[in-house]
Amino acid sequence: MSKLARIVFSLLCSVLLIAGGATVFAESKQKVYDKADLLSESEEQELEAKLSGIVSEYGHDVIVYTTDSLDGFDAETYTEMLVGRLGAGIDGSGIIYMVSMEYRDYDIFSFGKMGTQIVVSNVRDDIAEDMREYLSDGEYYMAFSGYADRVEQEIKHTLENGPNEEPSYAVIIGAVVGLIIGLVTVLIMKSGMKTTRAEAMANNYVRQGSFRLTNARDIFLYSRVTRTKRESSSSSGGGGGGHSSGKF
Repeated sequence: MSKLARIVFSLLCSVLLIAGGATVFAESKQKVYDKADLLSESEEQELEAKLSGIVSEYGHDVIVYTTDSLDGFDAETYTEMLVGRLGAGIDGSGIIYMVSMEYRDYDIFSFGKMGTQIVVSNVRDDIAEDMREYLSDGEYYMAFSGYADRVEQEIKHTLENGPNEEPSYAVIIGAVVGLIIGLVTVLIMKSGMKTTRAEAMANNYVRQGSFRLTNARDIFLYSRVTRTKRESSSSSGGGGGGHSSGKF
């Protein structure tokens, strides 16, 4: 083989390797995989156009996948497997709404920046719960279309206001503990009151001529300040995210 032929052959191999790599790591071009035939042809086309528009506009993969069976896996494992099988995720960011008719399972899996900054756990849970009613009623297109709308809404929200954050369970626990302490305090105070009959007017408890109001002002005994941390724009995505799954 001549030197020129070897050079040409090497270049061809390099092109094939690059093309092969592009095929492996390319995003999923299809956004609706209705393997369980839950949608009419027109509904599938409309949903495909809607999801593709969101993907093109914002650069996060948004997918709907239906199946007749989970092939023996649980819903969360099955959905995670779809990421590799479909080549899902733009720069590692995306969300998949999976519905299986075998045991009527659903799972919403958000990953990468989509899972850590946009559709975080409480947002994902809200979407799953709101769409579950449509699934139960057999209104599958409404469920998937509503899911698409909510995802786009959250993307817009984060672009305008910064990334969403996971809820602080420490704050929630603190609020519950505070409520319990307050309730116990009120009950103790109430048990110590021995008044046999409550008077309708407060002035019935004041001796005639013993009280004169010369100054009045409002004093607030308690205040609550809520602070929400915002991550900087340099925060990276990749990894992270989670599931919201259940039955319908």
